[in-house]
Amino acid sequence: MGSVWRLALSPGEGPVDAVDTRLVVSYAVAIAFDVLMPVGVLLWARRRLGVAWKVVGWGAAAFALSQLLTRVPLVQVAQYFMRDALKTSPVVLGVWIAVLSLTAGLFEETARLWVFRKPLKDFRRWRDAVGFGVGHGGLESALLVGGMAALGLVNVIVLSAMDPSTLPLKPEQVAQVVEAKASIAALDWWMPLLGAYERAGAMVVHIALSVVVLQRFIRDEVRWYWLAVGAHAGFNALTVVVGRQASAAWGTSAGAVAAEVSVTVAALVGLWVILSFRRDEARRDAAVSA
Repeated sequence: MGSVWRLALSPGEGPVDAVDTRLVVSYAVAIAFDVLMPVGVLLWARRRLGVAWKVVGWGAAAFALSQLLTRVPLVQVAQYFMRDALKTSPVVLGVWIAVLSLTAGLFEETARLWVFRKPLKDFRRWRDAVGFGVGHGGLESALLVGGMAALGLVNVIVLSAMDPSTLPLKPEQVAQVVEAKASIAALDWWMPLLGAYERAGAMVVHIALSVVVLQRFIRDEVRWYWLAVGAHAGFNALTVVVGRQASAAWGTSAGAVAAEVSVTVAALVGLWVILSFRRDEARRDAAVSA
């Protein structure tokens, strides 16, 4: 793997670290993509499909309500109290991955269901589901994922200027800084770009899930909601499990690539779902007009 740090040792001095410029550029490109990709998709949806701003706004609000303001804080608190068990028990970790995957499906798909039932009860066309998915996935990409990538870039730059031996820290804190520097040093420069690639696939999946949840009202069958919950949870779990298994077998970089292969498969399936329901709506409209 490519090294993030170039070390130059001088007699009597600690390591002088320099950030790999390629890694910084990779982070910058990923952040720009995370923020601008949803804008581009939104403009396309507005221009080509005539999606209403209200639909996009409620899609974004659904993500904020189901994740940023509820599930994410709860997950962070739970992980803090479970941190030791998650590090030492494979069983606890496996159960936790299942819980995370299931709650992601329940929280987000329930938010979609409620929005289409109440605020968007008059917006139940295929294009409305697309617009909802754009808002939902767009906020996740620009705010959550883009924000995390920006934080990662700050960490890379700040840690590069740190010499742990000169910091007024306790030994265990110094060890944490050294460990963090080593983790960054192990990163391949292109790793942040995988996160950007994942956002494109995740956007397709969000749109597909929105289209599926909408069928709950178009077809008046609750099974479509549960199908969306199961698909969402399965997609999350598959990506994590494939990534972890590949990492254990072939290394971290291979694991990250394997996880994105799973995302690619899910996105292709999602694209098929999106186009299939578009054709289905066109057939229904033609039948009504006949």
